[in-house]
Amino acid sequence: MRKVYARRAVLFLAAAWLQVASLYAQTNDTVAIGAKTAFTPSLLRTPDTIPILFGEQPKNKLLQSVGTVYTHQLLTTPSPQFLQALPGRLAGLNIGFTGGGPGLDGNGMSYNIRGARAQIILIDGVERGYLSLDPEQIESISVLKDALSTVLLGQRSSYGVLYIRTKKGDVGKPRISFTAQSGFETPAALPKPLPAWQYATLYNEARQNDVGASPVTPVYSAAQIAAYKNHTDPYAYPDVDWYNTVLNKQAGMSRYNFNIQGSGKGFRYFVDLDNLKEKGLFKTTGNNNYNTNSQLDRYLLRSNLGVDVTPTTFVQLNLFGRFQRYNQPGGGVSGVLTSLLNTPQLAYPVYNPNGTYGGTNAYGGNVNIYGQTVSRGYQFQDVRDIAVDLDATQKLDVLTKGLYVKARASNNNTAYYTTNRAKDFEVYQFSNNNYTKYGNTTEQTTTGTPNERSRIVYLEGSAGYDRAFGKHAINALALATQQSRLLFNSTNLPENYTAYAGKLNYSFDDKYIAEGAVSRGGYNWLAPSRRWATYWAAGLGWNLHKEAFISNHLKWISNLKLRANYGLTGQVNAGYFSYIQTYFNNITNTNNAVAYWYGPGSSLERSTGENPISNPSLGPEKAKKLDAGIDAGFWQNRLTITADYFYNKFYDLVATPNLTTAVFGAGYPLQNYQKFNYWGTELTATWQDKWKGLSYYITANFSLVQSKVVYNAELPRKYDYQIVTGQPVGLQYGYTATGLFKTYAEINDPNTAVLPSAPKSSLRPGDIRYQDRNSDGIIDANDQGPIGNAKPAVYYGTTLGFSIRGFDFSALVQGTLNRQSYISGDFMNGFGNNGNYTAYAYNLGRFTEATAATATQPRVWLGTNTNNSQTSSFWLQNNDFVRLKNLEIGYTLPGKLSRKIGLPSVRLFSNGLNLFTHAEIHKIRKDMDPESWGASYPIMKVVNFGVNVKF
Repeated sequence: MRKVYARRAVLFLAAAWLQVASLYAQTNDTVAIGAKTAFTPSLLRTPDTIPILFGEQPKNKLLQSVGTVYTHQLLTTPSPQFLQALPGRLAGLNIGFTGGGPGLDGNGMSYNIRGARAQIILIDGVERGYLSLDPEQIESISVLKDALSTVLLGQRSSYGVLYIRTKKGDVGKPRISFTAQSGFETPAALPKPLPAWQYATLYNEARQNDVGASPVTPVYSAAQIAAYKNHTDPYAYPDVDWYNTVLNKQAGMSRYNFNIQGSGKGFRYFVDLDNLKEKGLFKTTGNNNYNTNSQLDRYLLRSNLGVDVTPTTFVQLNLFGRFQRYNQPGGGVSGVLTSLLNTPQLAYPVYNPNGTYGGTNAYGGNVNIYGQTVSRGYQFQDVRDIAVDLDATQKLDVLTKGLYVKARASNNNTAYYTTNRAKDFEVYQFSNNNYTKYGNTTEQTTTGTPNERSRIVYLEGSAGYDRAFGKHAINALALATQQSRLLFNSTNLPENYTAYAGKLNYSFDDKYIAEGAVSRGGYNWLAPSRRWATYWAAGLGWNLHKEAFISNHLKWISNLKLRANYGLTGQVNAGYFSYIQTYFNNITNTNNAVAYWYGPGSSLERSTGENPISNPSLGPEKAKKLDAGIDAGFWQNRLTITADYFYNKFYDLVATPNLTTAVFGAGYPLQNYQKFNYWGTELTATWQDKWKGLSYYITANFSLVQSKVVYNAELPRKYDYQIVTGQPVGLQYGYTATGLFKTYAEINDPNTAVLPSAPKSSLRPGDIRYQDRNSDGIIDANDQGPIGNAKPAVYYGTTLGFSIRGFDFSALVQGTLNRQSYISGDFMNGFGNNGNYTAYAYNLGRFTEATAATATQPRVWLGTNTNNSQTSSFWLQNNDFVRLKNLEIGYTLPGKLSRKIGLPSVRLFSNGLNLFTHAEIHKIRKDMDPESWGASYPIMKVVNFGVNVKF
């Protein structure tokens, strides 16, 4: 009985802990995220073997550049997508975010490895795009960065690889883990539109600026501005804070995870069940019997079963299922956020006196932002994924010790479907007790659209040999793989990647290591003559700490390995059978066809012609990669350091040619001609130790990436500063801004150069002035050049943590250096769309006659401004940031207490995401996040509470 009551007490405590979240989030939209298993109060340890393609390798024999994180490093991050847990944790991996909130795989994020422009994600060796996974089912995530680590992939080996391994069953009694979490999320930043009276005041100023020195009658009188400010008539002079009207202060998230692992006689298993619900910020109304908020509901099931069929035969069966439903307002999340960004607070009231929606014809029919949110119906996207992997491994020690063969088959199916239940509503403009109607109310639609239905089939066969002979050790692998991807919702034939590959790793006395790998890769969408290519890589390593002159005299050196590898890799970047010339006819392409009348009936006939010209010579992109590194450990590996230098030469990159002529008469085909180089350094250092009852660690990583355009088939340039070759890849080009015009005298100075499209008569004090780089008296394309800082990209992260007497703590800080962002348009200028769009608190710092000497912003204007909207250095901002990305604190009940109630482990924890950000851009404007701004769904701060119980 005591145990029963004790269990009830623990469950009550867990419920009380979760209730803390709901007390903070007194909204119908409650948050939750990522489940969490108990933190082991010990040092930050990693296994002795590292996951690599098609297996794993002991650290002392690893010549590849691989960075890995494990389950416990992922569990601290409350997010549906595992990439959210990785920024700042792995050298060489750069992850950026363009938005937040609920969404499907990859929502609002991008990533690259060592600056390369594309990557692939492998889950248990198979390419699958599952970014929304629970961390409990992930054993490790590895970043494969160099040629030796990826060359076995053949035609997919040039760019980096994210390699995810899921958990498998291990030997032991059944171990059950249950985690419940609930939390809330709030926007890290939201735009700050001006109140109605300030908008009206600046509108008058902008109109006067556009006219010039001659006085103009204000659109808004002093009495009207006072009415907006004093809110004397909210219908005639509305001042609607649309962000507060449409968005909740916070949204809710919850996640529940149950997993069990263990073994029986001859089998091992891991089973994982997970449910997540993440709600959006949009307000809802009880008048609807459906949900109009953005919301992600996700259900996951994984069952990994390993069976020893015989003492020498092992079979692994992995089953995975995922269902996701992403709900949003009928007009879409982006439509509402765009309206929020652009609509002035004085545009119209939410409701008219008679209860109808307010609106005007200035914004179109059916436009009322609150109505867009709750009265435009809803839509949702359903995504269903099913994956089945079957592996069989047969040991052949009967032939020779260490020999084995392996076969793998994987079938992956995805179905993606959109259901649309949208509708329209009418709005009314109230003026002088009269109502003018705009738009019409319609019934809900009942349409559905299949977005994607696809199947990936993966086959693999391999033979391996792993054996030591005295001081000699050999690990060899030969394999054949094929991946076939078929889109059922298109008419395309399957896309097939085929590779025949092998590698050999040899070590002598655990001191000297050599490894070589080769692959023959094929891709069926290329021309037969270009379909196959051979790639290779080789590496050498030296375990210096095993040498007597170190092991006998420098005992504080625990590990010291030098390694280097070099190789040739490839990557396909071609369209659908682009080597075959295709044609349009009078049915499929009426825009390009030549039309003529023919015959007695004078029927209109259209010709047949060529689509863009094919290129039978198009081949895979290639890269020659060098990596040199050092792995060191000191004082029994309390201090570990890993450093890498890399130099990657990408060539035969696919692009549209710059050298073109209209005489050709058709579109130019893609060609292999670009050459880009990327090089840089990476450093990771970790200190971990124990002091009495305290275990602690700190780890930091640093990545520096530089790039150069080696060849780009440029057109001849008149001036050297216009040449792209030799500059960093992706460097921003445009006009160099030298400041703002302060007076008409400065504008009208005969020596002042201006754009022909923006003559001096159109310029005003407060407009941007540009550098006449070639001194010809005209600002034109010949004055455009590089405007970026051309400095290397730097990104870094620091993680620290400790545990003592059941308490544990961890924190992750990530940041950037030399980062720039181009931020322009109506979000910066205000008063877009001929003045119908809003202006922002930022615009209060605009140029005026009184601030001419110190202003850093242009004057305000209405609608378009040809001069100020040019691509120029004026809008290129330094945008480095430091972010407290993740923080967690937890407490594990004493084992003596938890065992008395029949629970081996009970842990309470709270964690957070994006909790604090310091950014350079905040010196310019504070109402934006350094990674996401404007009409994007805001980056979210998350505070999460949870309990983990182990049985």
